[in-house]
Amino acid sequence: MQLHFAPLQGYTTAIYRKLHHATWGGVAQYYTPFVRIEKGGFRNKDIADIAPHNNTDTPVIPQMLPRDAQELQQITLLFLENGYTHADINMGCPFPPVALHKRGSGILPYKEMVEQLLQATTRYPEMQYSVKMRLGWENRNEWKELIDILNATRLTHITLHPRIGRQQYKGNVDMEAFEEFAQHCNHPIIYNGDVNSIADIQKLQALYPQLSGIMMGRGLLARPYLSTLLTGDLKPSNAEIIEQTFAFHNALFETLQATSQGETQLLQRAHALWEYFLPHAPRKERKAVVKSHSATQYQQAVEKLFTSWLSQDMGDEIF
Repeated sequence: MQLHFAPLQGYTTAIYRKLHHATWGGVAQYYTPFVRIEKGGFRNKDIADIAPHNNTDTPVIPQMLPRDAQELQQITLLFLENGYTHADINMGCPFPPVALHKRGSGILPYKEMVEQLLQATTRYPEMQYSVKMRLGWENRNEWKELIDILNATRLTHITLHPRIGRQQYKGNVDMEAFEEFAQHCNHPIIYNGDVNSIADIQKLQALYPQLSGIMMGRGLLARPYLSTLLTGDLKPSNAEIIEQTFAFHNALFETLQATSQGETQLLQRAHALWEYFLPHAPRKERKAVVKSHSATQYQQAVEKLFTSWLSQDMGDEIF
């Protein structure tokens, strides 16, 4: 069962994807944060993030956030110009600034809009498409109005996060609705939602062996090494994982240093990494990292955190 890395705006950048793949491996596909049309054109950071020279040696599928057929065509042409042959269509983003403009999960209540959007994919037979979606925006049954359209569309797979958009990431995933969706969907299905550990992955594999794959987002940002534990016969020790995670962090920090304009921006970007990163690391030392006031203090706090972590017996908590 393949592991896919979900896109998260501001986190899974090209450099993050490249470093993760080089350090850990084990991910079948990395999805870029969505590319969208803004003021009639593309954002420079989106173009840079999907540029081929920034994604060498990394299995990448660019994701798009179109509102209508015209936007889908514009973004598809951009992807084709950059050499991509697979595009993922975002119909799952739950954040109100996106969804309230009938994008992401906000498009799901509008059957005609979804149909027109997906019909536009037929104009590009050279491009493969997949869809990432939720059960609906307002309620858990909105997908039922769309399933015939989805089944009739040429898709490689559908990634389903079994929440409604209005939930964002609150409450529980709706596995009953997920199972019902799976019964009616003719496409391969990738599961996404609240996958945070090896135990979560193994449970999904046991319950749903028919899955095409599992997608992790926040769970892999928290424990980036999980992907390497799912492949190969040689499993690293806890100490090896911690040491490798330290090296991974340092490589990320070096790229932040090289691309930040001043120490203030560097610290803002470094602190943001820890919103998800290693929530299970020693609490006192982790707090010192996110409260650091200079680059030197930050680096010293990070080194102390990893030294402390190595000295502790984390047991299975690390997984």
